[in-house]
Amino acid sequence: MYRSIKEIFSRKFASWAITVSDEDLFLGNKKRISKKGLHLSWIIQENEKGIYIEYYGIHDRRGHLHGRIYNNGSEEDLEILKGYVAYSPNIPGDREKRTREFESYNKKLMRELKQKGLIEY
Repeated sequence: MYRSIKEIFSRKFASWAITVSDEDLFLGNKKRISKKGLHLSWIIQENEKGIYIEYYGIHDRRGHLHGRIYNNGSEEDLEILKGYVAYSPNIPGDREKRTREFESYNKKLMRELKQKGLIEY
């Protein structure tokens, strides 16, 4: 049942030598691992599309990764936290507006990730 999840996950994180074991593949399981600069958390859940592993990773140099791998082999890229505010200095008030949007977006996503147990802060 979990073969596709295990294979795709292992390929995706091969650079860091991170795999998921058979013992880790059960609904509700949460795990965290840090290896080679990657801080990765995952949870096994189920929705209308099937059973999936959802992961959130933060790499020291490569940035953030967030996605799902379903038991049918399909993958879904999910939102990541934004690292900077992009604005146009030629538009009055754009910096303030974009800063508010940036903060609102990150707060909402942080809350969701924290509820799932994918981040700690």
